[in-house]
Amino acid sequence: MSTIPFIGSHQEDSPVVAAARRAVARTLWELEQEWKNPRPDAVVAAARRHLTAAENWADARREGA
Repeated sequence: MSTIPFIGSHQEDSPVVAAARRAVARTLWELEQEWKNPRPDAVVAAARRHLTAAENWADARREGA
């Protein structure tokens, strides 16, 4: 069973916020896949991509994009 939560569509989200939310879900999935066959460099790279996507999502929500 996946640990990735369902991130559905929210009518109040702007297209920018929705795209950022989907990027977070995608990078979390990538991180989960790298964790299953752990290679330290790949896991760290996936974690950094996920963190960047999460920061972008937070910024978009804060700015009300």
